[in-house]
Amino acid sequence: MDFSSTLIQSEYNRFFSEIGEDDPYIGDTTIGIHEVLRAHFLLADYFYKENEGNCFAGIGLGPRSVDMLHSAVYRQFVGYDGVKKWTDSFDLCATLLFGLVKDHPFYDANKRTGLLTLLYHLLKLNRWPTIKQKELEEFVVEIAESKLSKYKVFKRFTKDEDPEIRYISYFLRKNTRKIDRRHYIVTYNQLNTILKKFGFSLENPHGCHIDVIKNTKSRQYFGVLGKEKIVKQRVTQIGFPEWTQQVGKGAINTVRKATQLTPEHGVDSQTFFQSTDPMPSLIAEYRGPLQRLADR
Repeated sequence: MDFSSTLIQSEYNRFFSEIGEDDPYIGDTTIGIHEVLRAHFLLADYFYKENEGNCFAGIGLGPRSVDMLHSAVYRQFVGYDGVKKWTDSFDLCATLLFGLVKDHPFYDANKRTGLLTLLYHLLKLNRWPTIKQKELEEFVVEIAESKLSKYKVFKRFTKDEDPEIRYISYFLRKNTRKIDRRHYIVTYNQLNTILKKFGFSLENPHGCHIDVIKNTKSRQYFGVLGKEKIVKQRVTQIGFPEWTQQVGKGAINTVRKATQLTPEHGVDSQTFFQSTDPMPSLIAEYRGPLQRLADR
């Protein structure tokens, strides 16, 4: 994984090596330790660029200890005598969010890492929040400050062994919806990386737009002799706010049609978006709450 800051890249590599390549927690409905680590460092990298080097307010970067991070992620697998305590998908989201926010496995940005990991977890389950971003932000703060009892429905769960987890699970079930994953979320940086694999690129940002360019290799004489060069042809343009922002569905459709990178031409969505990490786009989508949580 490449980060814009060499410091952040170095620290990420150090903790990744300390954890090791094996990830015993990752699954279809569970989040792995490397996914949480990636969420934390992507946040650090994003706000490092935004704050011109003021990374996490100088408090600290990375886990307090790898054991503490393991403990928080392992919450998804706790059980007794071979029987798992949490099997429902929303319960798994809830217990991991609670662990990341309340157990403070990181020096800083535990709430932010918890929120980003939650969004990624929900996306893995083909779910997406239906409430406003500010409401979800407040909910994360209320978890951190042990204020879930302010909700009337919380009383239903007070006789349970883990009322906070039960209520968070209820809240997530009630305030998310099933989504169509045929449409992927990517940033302009990621879209540019995807296009380069197919011989296209995003170039010449001007005003609020950027050109989609077809790059064709050619030679000076008859197309086969002489020095090789790249012939650039503009095929379309799309709106462009900045490289780290999320690309809208309409813009993605425009790009795919103009470049003929569509199912009709043998390139389905899975092939087009192959191995694209949604986390950078999630950060761009929830930039406001993730930024405000730094001061809460």
